[in-house]
Amino acid sequence: MVEPRADPEVREALTELELYLSDTLPPLVVAGSAELLLKYPPDLVASSIRSWTGAQFAKGGASVSDYLFHAVKKIHMLGEFRLVPREILDKYIQGLLPIVLADCPEEDRPLLAENFTRLSETSASGTAAPVATLHRQTAGARAASGSGSGSGGGAGGAGAAADEGRERRLSLLLKRLEAQASQASLPEGRAALSETLAAAARGSSSAHDIEEYLSRLKGLGVQVGTADVFRALAASLPAWAPPAGTAAAAPAGAAPGSSAADAMQRMVAEADDPREGARRFQELVRAAVERFNEGSLTQAVSTLEAAERLVAEKKVDAGTAELARSKGDEALDSERLRVAAENSVQHPALRRFLGFFRGLSPEGLLEQLAGEEKRDRRRLLLALLEVHGEPARAAAYAALASPISDHAAQDWYLRRNLLYILRRIPRPPDVPTGEEADVTARHLHLKFPPPLLKEAIANLSQLRDPKSEAALVEFLGELERALGKDSDSPHDAKELVGLLDRVAAALARLPVPGARRALLDHAERRDPKLGDSAARLAELAGQDLTEDSEALGRLLASLKSNLPFKLFGLALHQNDQVLLHTIGALSGTPAPAVKATLEEVASRFPEKEIGRAASRTLAGFRKAAPAAATASASAAGGAPAGAPATAPAPAASPSLTGDLEVFGLPALLQSLSDS
Repeated sequence: MVEPRADPEVREALTELELYLSDTLPPLVVAGSAELLLKYPPDLVASSIRSWTGAQFAKGGASVSDYLFHAVKKIHMLGEFRLVPREILDKYIQGLLPIVLADCPEEDRPLLAENFTRLSETSASGTAAPVATLHRQTAGARAASGSGSGSGGGAGGAGAAADEGRERRLSLLLKRLEAQASQASLPEGRAALSETLAAAARGSSSAHDIEEYLSRLKGLGVQVGTADVFRALAASLPAWAPPAGTAAAAPAGAAPGSSAADAMQRMVAEADDPREGARRFQELVRAAVERFNEGSLTQAVSTLEAAERLVAEKKVDAGTAELARSKGDEALDSERLRVAAENSVQHPALRRFLGFFRGLSPEGLLEQLAGEEKRDRRRLLLALLEVHGEPARAAAYAALASPISDHAAQDWYLRRNLLYILRRIPRPPDVPTGEEADVTARHLHLKFPPPLLKEAIANLSQLRDPKSEAALVEFLGELERALGKDSDSPHDAKELVGLLDRVAAALARLPVPGARRALLDHAERRDPKLGDSAARLAELAGQDLTEDSEALGRLLASLKSNLPFKLFGLALHQNDQVLLHTIGALSGTPAPAVKATLEEVASRFPEKEIGRAASRTLAGFRKAAPAAATASASAAGGAPAGAPATAPAPAASPSLTGDLEVFGLPALLQSLSDS
């Protein structure tokens, strides 16, 4: 049989497993390697655990049994996170436990065996990189083991053993700190010192222990303070989040206060006086801001959550907490905020981060937006408001519904941005559209600047409410009146024509007959001051008007009345541009009457642009017909076999009599008069 380690994939999987045990890789990354290793006998993984434990123990800080328990617990967590099949993993671990237990020193073996029986009772938390969060064995089991061996007996013996173990770890950490102090001026030495400082803080039982570490370091000439400890602890937090549906809990068997977040809280809560506690709380918040600026959003959020718990438990006074919430965001990197806001995957974590600071709450962002003059900064504020979602939308709507001031031109910019927020953030289904349409319609008046008017038009086109239809139709008339005569409008004609284009497009998007009727009435006006009103019919392209008989009849009548024709050998031309716009408006309506009319146009005028446009539209109908038939058959359970195909409508005869029947005598006489 081939040795498994000879396989490169197996070697790579074992390396990833050891990095996972050292908290260098998250569970999600190592899941594939774990599934591969589960196909081999447990001896393979046991040998990897053995080598990893030896490397960790050489660095000091815990016993062999603690490292073995940590390794098995981490493997067990892959099943808790549902990253590997739970049943297969449980069966595999049952074969792994005896091998790992045999590697444990004999005096610690009963303790480890007892804790292995409790694997399922606890929840989750490089190759030789120090472990950031070690899953230690329970104190109760240690006490039982101690009493059973006769080394002190009862709770007193367990307490003495625990104190002895803590003192031993303290001594090891201090030795490591002293060894690294000489290289603290070098980048790599500073990084190692930071890691060890974090480990020392996590392993301490009180803030006094941490102060003792700092005092010893200062005696060695290394100037470090509590701010450095907060930075080190924040950097040691997990840089990944648990998979969806699982909860991140304290490490299995860990003593209370042994995590980095607990160490941060302990340093603040156990300060000698309130002023020192307030200073440390500010340092804690600054550490979170620094982690964010360095690109570690998850660590920044975890650090701020530790600060939130201190506030909730009233371990810091209200004034200190308020100062941190009000001023703590001033050092945030705007570019980091922008990048995080553009990544929707980070929005849940970013919302939690923003929620700590007053200025980055929905209300705080809106307050900044009201007075911000820089365009780039306004864009960032709008992006952060989008991250907040529904709360930001509700706050924006409340501000928009407030009375409109006749002063302060900046207010128009704010209201434009508020309308933008309402449009960008989806409206909750339980929010009525009528009230929002009323509030939006208040901003649709020619006394307002064009940017505000454009946002109001865009919002009304999305609301799909009768009130939005009425407001757009009314504003269409207001624009026509302003362009049709000399008016006192503050806008020039070019701006008003541009607004007409937007209103026409908004009316076309509303799926109601009244909006289309208003658009058709406007298109039939041939006033040059209104711009190309017929061209706005093209906004109906893509809509199926089959159910709107009035709009469909008017478009067909317009198409027929404007077709060119011959009389007594003379070619009488109509407005081809109007015809092209009308054909475009009918391009989404494959009704029989539309097909018949377009087939006539295509056959009579094959060399003209209107004939080619009609042919393209018919080709589009034919291309869309099979897909529509398939969808209809799927919805109805399929058409009966042998069903007769619908015969195509016969094309009209292009004769003079036919022309008269299509256009009517009045239209013909009018065309003759015009020519």
